[in-house]
Amino acid sequence: MKNNKILILLGFLLLPMLANAQSWTFDDTFLPDTANTSDTFLEVHGVAVDPDGKVWVQPFSATETIITARNGNAGDPDTLSTRVIYVYNADGTPASFSPLSVITYADGTTPADTLGRVWTGTGYEGYSGRGIEASVGDGNIIISQFNRVYKVDYLTGEGLAKVDPTAGCSLGEASTDAEDNVYVSCVVGADAPIYKYDSNLENEEVLLTMTGSFSRDLQVSGDGNTIWYAGYTSGVVLKYTKPDAFSGFTATPDTVLRGIRAESFDLHPQTDYLWVGSGSLNDVPGVPYNPQTWYAFDHATLGQNEVVLDSITWEAGARNEGFAETFDAGRPRALDFNAAGDVAYVGVFSGGDTDVDLQKFTTEQVFTSNEESFSSTPEGFKLEQNYPNPFNPSTNINYTLDQAGLVTLKVYDITGREVATLVNTRENAGQHTVTFDATNLASGVYIYSLQSNGVRLTNRMTLIK
Repeated sequence: MKNNKILILLGFLLLPMLANAQSWTFDDTFLPDTANTSDTFLEVHGVAVDPDGKVWVQPFSATETIITARNGNAGDPDTLSTRVIYVYNADGTPASFSPLSVITYADGTTPADTLGRVWTGTGYEGYSGRGIEASVGDGNIIISQFNRVYKVDYLTGEGLAKVDPTAGCSLGEASTDAEDNVYVSCVVGADAPIYKYDSNLENEEVLLTMTGSFSRDLQVSGDGNTIWYAGYTSGVVLKYTKPDAFSGFTATPDTVLRGIRAESFDLHPQTDYLWVGSGSLNDVPGVPYNPQTWYAFDHATLGQNEVVLDSITWEAGARNEGFAETFDAGRPRALDFNAAGDVAYVGVFSGGDTDVDLQKFTTEQVFTSNEESFSSTPEGFKLEQNYPNPFNPSTNINYTLDQAGLVTLKVYDITGREVATLVNTRENAGQHTVTFDATNLASGVYIYSLQSNGVRLTNRMTLIK
């Protein structure tokens, strides 16, 4: 197995990478539970950031011991190891109701649920953590716990609703649209439905029936008209669409992002970019993607133009100084951003290779509103493919500005290192051409990035000597 890992790693080091310069920096200031060497976050399956900036972390396995009564509040008490949700303030201090091990309901009549153990009448069934999501509209937390979905008040940790989907299957992470409707499917995709519920987890509706792949996550657009389904064992993402809220989804999806073996998704709250986990050493992504990396795409162009716009790479062995490999065994299963979009939290199902399975990244990018963000490209603002491409040693880059403003045009290598600033001045609207001379650079793939008036466009070019 070790030899296979070495061959895989060498293969990735030799590949020309399709990757945008990574603008995110690992931040080790958020490392909760540093006093606990037993790894509280072993095997993270979900992370969610609520509107107050609190970070909700869901382990897959049992991590705490509780005393609970069988069948809700009735029956004999038992001491159990159980699953919980850890909730941290943005500074890493625990929230007042963390860890969340028992869900009580504000209505005073719904029986309390032990989050990770359910009494069946003859014994306990373990409800492992399967994914967690902050609802787009109201910010409340949607928890997939084995074959049950909970909705929890992000302010108090109290339960608001719950449902057991009809299929009775092991669930993946849920997703929500702007109306707080909840979408969820099964991990095993053989004849497994994608369900839709209203914001109260009622009115179950089967939208699609999936076959032939394992999936741990799906993502839905804000308007609810697009679903991205990560069939990670198939090495593709399936994109289902419908023309409006009154129509059904197409039976035959678009197959996009070939080579990606995604186990986690998220939509950036400001740019609306679709962030997709690439895969791991367990499910190795295809060329040109690296494992243990989340890539950002403009989802409107998937299937046509799949240029990577940004990326975050797991910091292998971040708190293990003796871990020298480029990648560890972590499987990227969790990603969420704060409301401003400049802080990201990522988590992996690690298999024990690292002692912290949750990491924080920050960026100096400044995001505005969705309407004014990088995802909204004004008509007339264009960045052309360089010509010639491939090139040696120089090439021309043409771009068009829709309005006058400060313009920067920079070139990066595949590690994210800036290698050239071609433009950094105020320019008038209209067409412009810049020549890039790479005489002093090595052969490889380079990324060029144009930014003006709060909008950024990127593309790639290949230098062959």
